[in-house]
Amino acid sequence: MTLINLSFRVFKSSFPLILGFATCGLRAQETPRPNRVAWFEGFPEPQPQGVTELALEATSQMLRPDLERTSDGRSFARLDGEEWQLTGDWAMKAGSSRINVRARLASRSGGIADQAMWNWHQMFNLPQGGREDAPKNRLAYHLERDGRVVGDLSKPGVTLMDLDVAWVRPFGTADAGGRIGASIQLPTGKQSDFSGDGGTDGLIGGALWRRFGRWKVFAQAERVMLGLPEHSPLRAVLGQTSFNRAWTSLAWQGEGPGLISGLGLEISLGYAGSPYRTGLNRLDRAGWQQHWTFRHTRLPRWRFGFSEEAGSFTAPDISAFTAYRFGDR
Repeated sequence: MTLINLSFRVFKSSFPLILGFATCGLRAQETPRPNRVAWFEGFPEPQPQGVTELALEATSQMLRPDLERTSDGRSFARLDGEEWQLTGDWAMKAGSSRINVRARLASRSGGIADQAMWNWHQMFNLPQGGREDAPKNRLAYHLERDGRVVGDLSKPGVTLMDLDVAWVRPFGTADAGGRIGASIQLPTGKQSDFSGDGGTDGLIGGALWRRFGRWKVFAQAERVMLGLPEHSPLRAVLGQTSFNRAWTSLAWQGEGPGLISGLGLEISLGYAGSPYRTGLNRLDRAGWQQHWTFRHTRLPRWRFGFSEEAGSFTAPDISAFTAYRFGDR
């Protein structure tokens, strides 16, 4: 994705400056975008802002066929498919805090975008990343260790993902402040098909924000703690049951009514530590992902955007989303 990668190089070169702003206190944006790669999406969702909203996401992801197996043959993973995910947040006030319930419904299949992805890479003379060696429009989520299947999904369908219940306490103002919070994730999904991890998990975290005129900066950090059952198959492929995640972003919002003058853009970089220890680099190493979010003054409750992996290849090839907020801004 030539234009995206070029833009990311520019953003990457300015990351130290953005991070410097982040440590000073940041302007809150919405709940950070999650990493929807199949290995991660069964873990707790990011700490929410605590506002009722509905989001629709489309994700395309694939693991190169030549990287599916470790050299010693102990681990084998296959990842190829597309997802449409409907995410609903219901939030209510509890004194000076907020309670947020997040439910997710995912439709997973082989999809229809493989040929379009192929044509895009061919148009710009980019490497196909193994697409030439994989069947088109295939659904194949599979992970095994020492011959034991940890999870498998090959039949398209709709499933309920794990349910997240969060407590959030904001402080400061809309121009300079933050929030702290904690959440639990309940096992409404299934570990066997990657719609959950089979346990009751926890998360603690916090965010800071600050506004400088039309510019806004934001950062959020979290600690995820997995509560896996004693005999969970996931324990065979995990090296730890807790890990860190973080986001930092820079945003600009126009204030006019025109098409260009009212446009806003937020660029964020997300980090997701990996608890996996399989010997497969694209499961074991941390995931880096870039998120681009667009807003407009004429559509104050809407936002649109896309996400792409940011060099680690431990994230979907691309995700696109649109979200509508029902609560107060």
